[in-house]
Amino acid sequence: MNTAHIIGVVGGSGGVGASVLTAAIAVRAAQAGLRPVALDGDRLGGGLDVTLGIEQERGVRWPDLAAARGRFDGPELIRRLPSVDGVCVLSFDRARDVPLAAEIVHEVLLALSTAADVVVVDLPRPDHEIFAALAPSVDGMVLLAGSGICGLAGASAIAEHLIRACPDVWLCLRTSGKGSHFADTVAGALDLPLLAVVREEPSLAADVLHGIPPGSSAKGALAAAADKVLARCVVGARRDAS
Repeated sequence: MNTAHIIGVVGGSGGVGASVLTAAIAVRAAQAGLRPVALDGDRLGGGLDVTLGIEQERGVRWPDLAAARGRFDGPELIRRLPSVDGVCVLSFDRARDVPLAAEIVHEVLLALSTAADVVVVDLPRPDHEIFAALAPSVDGMVLLAGSGICGLAGASAIAEHLIRACPDVWLCLRTSGKGSHFADTVAGALDLPLLAVVREEPSLAADVLHGIPPGSSAKGALAAAADKVLARCVVGARRDAS
């Protein structure tokens, strides 16, 4: 039975770009020939379907699964999800705010992991019940921290919770381009290995606005960071297992 590598992405503070990085990792995985699923774990976020430009596409969203019982068929579920550029997406629906039971969340992730190569999860904050339902199945987590005072303070508050929840946690630091020199210092302060520095890209907001999925272009810091996450969490995991 196929078992996907499950990667969790957590924002150290609101608006730092965790959903964008989640989408970019999934897009880069598809471009590398893998079968990725991007899974939205933030019920009150903007939605991964919006980030990937497919909010108008038909397909299953979380509210459609809320009342289900028993096991899910992974391949069938993936076939019913909206997709773009080889990335299947399970997101929430802004028009239907339906609470999800932890058992449903766990069973859905289990089913998807049997039918995909990579599942990239946009995780909520650690104090959310959905985090508790998803975290035990995650193979590796990425903490995306902002470089400002508030962003670093938020990341510091979250880091310890992630380390307790997952054996492998890495840091990605988002900067304006002038703050990357202290990335190693931040990593040391958070006691996390630094995986990538994600410099802000002026064109990214316009791309998302026009429905261009993050990570579509191999150029830029976002795609480079997504590639590093995949190399460590997927390629590195395979190498360690061999």
